[in-house]
Amino acid sequence: QQRYDLALILLSPQQKSIRLKMRTNNSSTPGSDVEANEETPLVQVNSDVESTEGSIWDEMDRPWPATFGRSISLLSSPIIGAEEVSHFTKSPKPGNTSLAERRRMRTPQTPDGTLMRPLMRNKSMDGKSNIVSSDFSNMDFKQTKDDLKKQSNYLISLAETQRKQTKKAKEAREYRAKILKQQQNSAHLSPAFHEENKSLKQLKNQKADEEKVRKDMDGKTTTVQCIFNLSNILMGVGLLTLPYTCKIAGTFGGIVAIVSLAFITWRTSIMVGRELNGDPRPLSYFTDSPWKTPLQPGSTPEARMRKPISGFPDIAREAFGDMGSLLLACVLYFELFSCIGIFLVSIGDHMHILFPNHPTSHYIMGTALFSGIPVILLRTARLLSYLSMVGTVATICVVGSVILSYYFEGDLTEQIAVSLPNSEPPYHELWRIEGMPLAFGLVAYCFSGHAIVPSIFCSMQRPQDFEKVVNISFTIVLVSCLAIALSGYMMFGDFVLDQVTLSLEHNSSAKFAMTVLTYLMILTAFSKLTLTMFPLAIGMEEIFAPFLSTERAVEIVSILIKVVILFAALLVALYVPSFSFLCSMVGMICTMIVSVIFPSAAYLRLFGKKLTWLESLMYWCFLLVGCAISVIGSIVSVG
Repeated sequence: QQRYDLALILLSPQQKSIRLKMRTNNSSTPGSDVEANEETPLVQVNSDVESTEGSIWDEMDRPWPATFGRSISLLSSPIIGAEEVSHFTKSPKPGNTSLAERRRMRTPQTPDGTLMRPLMRNKSMDGKSNIVSSDFSNMDFKQTKDDLKKQSNYLISLAETQRKQTKKAKEAREYRAKILKQQQNSAHLSPAFHEENKSLKQLKNQKADEEKVRKDMDGKTTTVQCIFNLSNILMGVGLLTLPYTCKIAGTFGGIVAIVSLAFITWRTSIMVGRELNGDPRPLSYFTDSPWKTPLQPGSTPEARMRKPISGFPDIAREAFGDMGSLLLACVLYFELFSCIGIFLVSIGDHMHILFPNHPTSHYIMGTALFSGIPVILLRTARLLSYLSMVGTVATICVVGSVILSYYFEGDLTEQIAVSLPNSEPPYHELWRIEGMPLAFGLVAYCFSGHAIVPSIFCSMQRPQDFEKVVNISFTIVLVSCLAIALSGYMMFGDFVLDQVTLSLEHNSSAKFAMTVLTYLMILTAFSKLTLTMFPLAIGMEEIFAPFLSTERAVEIVSILIKVVILFAALLVALYVPSFSFLCSMVGMICTMIVSVIFPSAAYLRLFGKKLTWLESLMYWCFLLVGCAISVIGSIVSVG
């Protein structure tokens, strides 16, 4: 009978526990009191650890790709702390096996932290199979005595649990008696003492509120930081191809490609922010945070139309269902995979410039093997946090080097033409219509950063300033792109290579500075390769995690997945060792879908009825232009 009663206590879906809540400055302060609360657990844990671990456990309850928003945040900022890196690179938790469920139940949700054994399939008296569920909501306690005895075997340390409960009840009675005695002893004190004690309590509550606000602000980025982060994301290795864009499309054609795609992607970035906010109106219209608003979606004209969203795949799921989210996730992960191949080619090209005695393919293979050390074996948060800063430094150096080189050295086309046979002027063209499809692909790759926009939006202290962040960031990026494209093309003309840093290394008079820049570009591509590997690998791990039982098994699968990804990217880099072609194809296929086609289609699907005819026309034009560039550009480039 005792085992039966204890089973009812422990296995009830409405588990009850008691916590003594102290409202006092310290345990010895007169005037303190204690009250019982039946809603909170006895066992206290570190809230930060619980929330972090809990969020990773919860990922397994959401559809794939639940880990994308967390893992892609690794690329959202150039300066990331070691703790954040550790969280962003954690593998998914094991899933639905019995051992994984047992590990998942190691939480303070059971009284006194007692652990239940893993899910087991039992045979009842009538021969039917039943499962003891983890929440016990379907537990049938009207079974036979034999079944109850079997269930009692699932409890761990029955006598120890009873002893702990008796001890805690005794300690609670003694503590209540102590507080009651203190209150009785303080009855003779003057009213002024109680007024002072009341003031101290108010001061303590005020400090607690301030501390809560400070903790809420921790981990959130300011407007200036968000501008820096978004600009850094957009100005990646795609900047290196912009002078080559002017070569294949002409000076005017390159400017048209850069300006037009900058305008379209600027507008679609704002659209993504409004889709995350759940309303087509400007974000500055709202004064509250989308996740802390007291208004229910659609309840009043001031409320948001829809509930806020926190991830890129979630937008697709809200607009087009699970199948839409699945297709978009495949495109996102394919874009990450393609970027790894692009980084391998970039490293091989720069290594060949420094050491021309060996072919580029040897350097590509060596890089793939060497990069396996930090990517597969060393998941060191501190190392990855350092690597995240390298790209920012390199971007600033590339922009400054190209502009300063053109300022001090001017047009080098005549000097280069002397050393090259069969080269006749003019060395600069204003327009080449046949090169426009490839030019649009190269520029599109330069503006590929929309998948990380939700991470920046969710990290903001004031989401209302998101559109201001986008406006300033795209202005900075547009000016930088035009400066690099025109400076590089004016300096090297039609002799410019598909990575402007290679032309600088070949022809600049500042040999030492250009050599340092080349090494920096190698380190940049290597760091981006390492960081890009994690979101892609974690997404693949999420597919296998539900069938694994331990974290050790997940780690082994993680290593195998990274080896396969690295080997596949190596094959792509060896088979298509053209930096400009790979960037163009990724830009025309993946970037056009992620940054132009999808945001426009989702915006029309979510808010189409609330848009004016002019807005609808513009977004339909974005959709059609994106599809045309993607299809026509791919056919022309491959042909």
